[in-house]
Amino acid sequence: MPAATPAVSPAWIQVFLDVPVAELEPAVTFWSAVTGWQPSERRGEDGQFLTLLPAAGSAYVKVQAVDGPAGLHLDLDSTDRPAAVDRADELGATHAWTYHDVEVMRSPGGFTFCQTLVDGAPSLARDGSTILDQVCLDIPAAHWDAEVAFWAALTGREPQVGALPQFVRLVEDGRLRLLLQRLDEPDGPVRAHPDLATADRAADTARHVDLGAVVRGVHDFWTVLTAPGGQVYCLTDRDPTTGTRAV
Repeated sequence: MPAATPAVSPAWIQVFLDVPVAELEPAVTFWSAVTGWQPSERRGEDGQFLTLLPAAGSAYVKVQAVDGPAGLHLDLDSTDRPAAVDRADELGATHAWTYHDVEVMRSPGGFTFCQTLVDGAPSLARDGSTILDQVCLDIPAAHWDAEVAFWAALTGREPQVGALPQFVRLVEDGRLRLLLQRLDEPDGPVRAHPDLATADRAADTARHVDLGAVVRGVHDFWTVLTAPGGQVYCLTDRDPTTGTRAV
């Protein structure tokens, strides 16, 4: 399958944390505290959108109030949106709906993403602090091969198999990382959660719990938590300055 051209592959990927309307305020307070980023002014017809603004580098984490359960979707910013939509369609994506001029699509396994336009020449800044720098796509086994092929082709990133065979990384310097995880579930829709790179997982876990998070599970290299507002996320043993796991 031919590689995507620069105008078609996303120049920037943004994270949208989808939060139930009634939980928006505690969720914004929590995510602002754990990232250290300030919330922007609200926007949208009902004030349902905001951006978390880092002190350095470009913004890429946003929050949206939704009439439904907590979740996550991606905005794929390109320089040529019609071409990007056509490319996604060629690779097996389907149209979900249109919001104003934004095409909302679903991957072959059902994960929602938006086709948006890039603004300037954004870059992700790292200062050594704990950072939300990765989104993990949680993929039931039936969709694994199709989703890995789809996201690799769509992003133009080379798949990297992790130390554990159920993980594949799609990495580009200065950009949000994508991690694909094959679940034990035989089938079902693809979903996603954010990952934060931390140099001290135990200390960050304690801090997040003090801010209202609930621990769901502790594993060898990551801890699963639920944030106020219902967002499931992980604290992962990765160097915040590089995004990679320390050996």
